[in-house]
Amino acid sequence: MELDRKFEIATSCPSVSLGSLEPDLPYSIVHAEHIYTRYGQSVLVAIMDSSTSSVKNLLPKRYGDVVSDEDLEAFNSQRVTLSLIYKGTRPSSKSYILELMIQ
Repeated sequence: MELDRKFEIATSCPSVSLGSLEPDLPYSIVHAEHIYTRYGQSVLVAIMDSSTSSVKNLLPKRYGDVVSDEDLEAFNSQRVTLSLIYKGTRPSSKSYILELMIQ
């Protein structure tokens, strides 16, 4: 992807915390990509927050670890349509619980 396009994507929609999402509501994923953080590789997803706007979320590392390049390629080429569902947090660890739904 061209650098100018990456900058456009980076500034086109805000980032929000997963905890700010409505529980049990499916959010359509419009783009997903691997990114590298100081903690290692993770997955950044752009989801539809409403019918006209999108926001970005960084998936927790444990979820990003199971997503392969082939998975992202299949999704980004529109062979698979996915939604992200926030299921709340675990009471003991306060970690986010997420689910992917294939449409």
